[in-house]
Amino acid sequence: MKPIERMTNIQAGRPADRTPWVPSVYEHGAALLGRSPTEVSRDADLMAQAALKAFETYGHDIVTVGIDIYNIEAEAFGCGLASHEDDNSIPGVLTHPLRGDEPDVASLTVPQVGPGNRLGVIAKAVEQVVNRIGDQVWVYACMGGPWSQAVELRGFEDLIADLYSDKSRVHALMDKTAELAIQHADRLCRLGAGVYLYESWATMPLIDPKIFEEFVVPYNRRVTQHVRAKFEVPPPAIIMGGNITLLMDYFVQAGTGLIACDYNADFDFVRSRTAGRSIVVRGCVDPKAIERGAWESLESAIGKLAAKSKGMVNFVWGCGCVSFKTPVESVLKFRDLCAAAGR
Repeated sequence: MKPIERMTNIQAGRPADRTPWVPSVYEHGAALLGRSPTEVSRDADLMAQAALKAFETYGHDIVTVGIDIYNIEAEAFGCGLASHEDDNSIPGVLTHPLRGDEPDVASLTVPQVGPGNRLGVIAKAVEQVVNRIGDQVWVYACMGGPWSQAVELRGFEDLIADLYSDKSRVHALMDKTAELAIQHADRLCRLGAGVYLYESWATMPLIDPKIFEEFVVPYNRRVTQHVRAKFEVPPPAIIMGGNITLLMDYFVQAGTGLIACDYNADFDFVRSRTAGRSIVVRGCVDPKAIERGAWESLESAIGKLAAKSKGMVNFVWGCGCVSFKTPVESVLKFRDLCAAAGR
């Protein structure tokens, strides 16, 4: 089977020839090119080459396009970024344009593609990757989710304070970030890609389940419903790390087509909540263990996942973000260990 056939079967609840393998490759793709993450994140051709080189090297079953996966939308909204041209760090947000006592949310405009942002850069990269390998493998474009965009604009502490002092302000801001997410998802899905909405600012214990239900679920659902209604592309997915156990029912409500079940989550519970649904569960091992080459602990973790996922058609192997400095040989060994473990 081609990866695209394998994942299509898994999503539909049909068995595949083997369990898919889906490592999280972002800045590691820049390393494969011998370039810095900052350089690759600002050049559409390099961004596409990074994704293509990763697929050539690893043959994984889902290809993602993106490097600094939280910053493109935030930068377009006006956040200032720290660049790291001379090292291998990921660009980070330096300034939050809505920070302070009297943020003017009403004047915030939803950005469009233009020379002052990278909304078009990732679209161009996605188009190149889909054109090259979209007939072989699911291609996903990386996007910051509505909540994580709001955090970057307002600043985490100020946004949390607003939840208790002025909820209407938060909802007004979320309307803006969700609208950008819808427009950007529309732009990317027209090219034939699915979208990953990254919401790591929503992971526990940063916020609790009630906040997640009120401020994360409805705005992500707007995006997933738009994509599902309009496009026949890989199903939209909401991605975040950490222990997602208490958030599982909310992921279902939000309409995700894939979840990342990290090594610290209750896999049995996640399995029970996704049974009979078209939701792919990516069982993830610790990527730092892959970077360190901690093979004894990794073999143990993979063995436990194999036992817990036995008979689970919607399971795929995975890991968190593969670091820039993780050796290629280590990623390949991780792949081989997963293949040997089977289901």
